[in-house]
Amino acid sequence: RKAPSHGPWEDEHLVAQAREGEQWAMEELVGRYQQKVYTMCYHMCAEDDREAEDMTQEAFVKAFRHLGQFRGDASFYTWFYRIVVNVCLDGRRRRRRWQRLFSPWQRQGGKGDREESEVEYPEGTDSFQVLKNKQLSEDIRRSMRSLPDKQRLVFQLKIIDGMSIREIAQVMGAAEGTVKSHLFRATRFMR
Repeated sequence: RKAPSHGPWEDEHLVAQAREGEQWAMEELVGRYQQKVYTMCYHMCAEDDREAEDMTQEAFVKAFRHLGQFRGDASFYTWFYRIVVNVCLDGRRRRRRWQRLFSPWQRQGGKGDREESEVEYPEGTDSFQVLKNKQLSEDIRRSMRSLPDKQRLVFQLKIIDGMSIREIAQVMGAAEGTVKSHLFRATRFMR
């Protein structure tokens, strides 16, 4: 069945419709959150496109499978992000176990061993500035990967996803003071 023509719908209405099996409501929720969830998964999955796609899909599947457990105490967005965080953390733990198991047989090196393909820049582009910006971006990504999981998560949710301290606390199931502490440490490290 197609979505009714009047909208836009609030998340809670879409959740109620999705619980009733309305495909259009599920598609609308996916459309609203897919890019944000993918971005979050990408940053939490060591910037691996394929793994981020898998984690994004897994998060949506889990959310729709457990939609009956959404009580409305928090917003759908907050409830769903908690699922996303758990999926990403579980995925990272699985990846670490596999890496420890298979590391003796893997070749040394990694992403950094690949040759960079040449990039063409438009006429008049300051190639030094482009290189400087690229280096800064890589430095930021490397620094974020060095953060402990909880600090990285808080930093990402606050700085990249723009969530409030209260929303982050709900997502993490932690006290707001704990979130502030993680954010302070992460920000100090990143500076």
